[in-house]
Amino acid sequence: MKKRISLLVVIVLTLTMALSGCGKKEEASSVKEKFVSVETEASKKQDINVKTTLSAKVKPIEEADIVPKMPGKVTKVNVEIGKKVNKGEVLFTIDQTDLVNGVKSAQAAYDIAAANLKRTQEQIQNAKINYERMKSLYEEGAIAKKDFESYELQASSTNLDAVQAQVNQARVGLENAQSKLSDATVTAPISGIITAVNINEGEMASSAQPAVSIANMNKVVIDTNVSEYLINKIKVGDVVDISIKSADKKNFQGKITALSPATASNSMTYPIKIEIDNKDSMIKPGMFANVNLVTDKKGNVITIPSEAVVIKDGESVVYTVKDNIAHVNKVETGIDNGEIVEIVKGIKPGQVIVNKGQDYLEEGSKVEIKK
Repeated sequence: MKKRISLLVVIVLTLTMALSGCGKKEEASSVKEKFVSVETEASKKQDINVKTTLSAKVKPIEEADIVPKMPGKVTKVNVEIGKKVNKGEVLFTIDQTDLVNGVKSAQAAYDIAAANLKRTQEQIQNAKINYERMKSLYEEGAIAKKDFESYELQASSTNLDAVQAQVNQARVGLENAQSKLSDATVTAPISGIITAVNINEGEMASSAQPAVSIANMNKVVIDTNVSEYLINKIKVGDVVDISIKSADKKNFQGKITALSPATASNSMTYPIKIEIDNKDSMIKPGMFANVNLVTDKKGNVITIPSEAVVIKDGESVVYTVKDNIAHVNKVETGIDNGEIVEIVKGIKPGQVIVNKGQDYLEEGSKVEIKK
């Protein structure tokens, strides 16, 4: 009986040890077969651009604040906010009663001066005829020198010059009066859209504030500044992407039309001007715009996602995958735009690289690629 019990104990111990050893083997096997979950992407050749974003407000290509040249009562207003006007179109008029009378008075003064000139010219012409006749008589001794000098004075052009000066003065007075009358009809100096009307019929117009404002929005302008690092990376004629979210979700295209060769006053930045076509008037003056300037670019280079590059022991490395095994590749990078980076050395086109999960990898790590 004791032998049977002893044998049973031995059997139980043997089974326990066997089961325990099997569990350790399975646990060890589980550790060895551990996989790191990653996402991958193939390296490829493509163009890469590095952009710098600048923020600025939009302005119209042309704008004008119309101030009347003379004060006066407004008799008619022909425009309202939002109306399109052409250059030379009448915006408003000022009472012309006194101005018309002024022109009439100046015209009368000019007519009198002109008539006086004509009469003087005729008198001098007759005086010259008499002078020639008297000259012969004087030479014959038929008249005294004193009388001859009197005829000579009458034939002089001195009086004519004085009368001509009066005519010129009257002409200037007439032109000034006509100009004032013309100023009473205020016209548009540019074509565009009325953005403000600060007068009403019956009110007095003055030069204290603009009566009407006009903006030409067929094109809009962005005035901004760039650093000395960027000024030599752009040039007049470059096309740039511009984001104006309040106007449209899609980007607009603008063109650099001016670059200053000198820094702005009290600044270390260089002014630049960018124009955008705006024929549909979607972009309004005052909107905020983000200008994306291409400051560096390369074509047909090997690229991978920027996040795929990690720093390990002070070196840039990229993990590639082959047969579900991760391998470390030391790389040399080029330009980086924050989304993709140029690989100068270390990776070939088409290699499968790890772009997510790389921080948990080592050389030889087994990986499970997420689909």
